[in-house]
Amino acid sequence: MSGRRTIALEIVQIGVFSLFHPTELRVSPVSSALLITSADSRVVLEGRQSRTISAPAKVSGLDGSDADFVLSIPGKIERQFHGRLTIVAGDRQLIPVIAMDREIAVASVVAAEMPTGTPLEALKAQAVIARSYFAAAGRRHASFHFCDTTHCQFLREPPKPGSPAFRAAGDTRGLLLAYLGKPFAAMYSAACGGETRAFDSEAYPYRSVPCDFCRRNSRGLVAGHQLGLCQKGAAGMAAQGAGFREILEHYYPATFLLLPASQALSHSKD
Repeated sequence: MSGRRTIALEIVQIGVFSLFHPTELRVSPVSSALLITSADSRVVLEGRQSRTISAPAKVSGLDGSDADFVLSIPGKIERQFHGRLTIVAGDRQLIPVIAMDREIAVASVVAAEMPTGTPLEALKAQAVIARSYFAAAGRRHASFHFCDTTHCQFLREPPKPGSPAFRAAGDTRGLLLAYLGKPFAAMYSAACGGETRAFDSEAYPYRSVPCDFCRRNSRGLVAGHQLGLCQKGAAGMAAQGAGFREILEHYYPATFLLLPASQALSHSKD
C-alpha cells in the first residue's frame, strides 16, 4: 500500500434491537444523569432510576451531549451504549437509533465480530475494514445509517478501555481502506475455505486470493460470502507475525490507506 489521503471523521447513526420489534424500551443512566425529552415532557434520570419509554423520545446528557446509558427491552435484551439515543415510531414498533462517534462504532464491531484471543494485528485489520464500511456504504436504512446485525455490521456494546478491540480501533484511528482514491465499503467473511472469490463491483474489484491458514486448517469450510478479508485467515497471518497492513494488502490487492489530515502528522507509521 502506498500514499496517504484525507477524509473527515463523522458520527454514525446505528439502529439497534431491530430484530426484536420492540413496543417499549427501558433506559437508565450509567454514571452521569440523563435527560429524556418527548413531545410533552422533560425528565431527568439520576443514580439507579430508570424509565420505560413507549413513544418517540430523545435521550442524552443534561446538556444534550453524548452519554453512557443502559438500553433494554424488558425480559429480552440489555446493552450499554455511549452516544445520543433517538426513539422513533416505526410500523407498530419503536426504533431505537443511537448517534455515536464512528470510532466507538468501529471498536464495537471489532469486539462483536472477532473471537476472544484473536491476535491484535488481525483486530487492527478488522478495525480498518469496519471503519471503511461505515465511511463508504452510505445510508442502509430509511431511519438510520446502519443496523447492529450482519445485514450491515454486527455490533454490540462498546468494549472496555484497554481491551484488545478498543486498542485495535485506537491504534488505527481514522484509517480507511481505499481504491483509486476513494474509500470503499470493504466486505469480509468468517472463513473462506482456502481461497477468497473474485467479484467485480463498482467500488472495488475483489480478486481471488489464496488463504494459507484455511487451506491448512479448514479447507473446504466456508462461512460467509468469501469476499475480501477472511477473518480466520487474518488471525492466522497475524499469529505468524504479519502486521495489519500486510493482512490488508493480501486480501485487498491494489488498495491503500486514507488518513484524516488532522491525524496525518501524529499517526504512527508502524
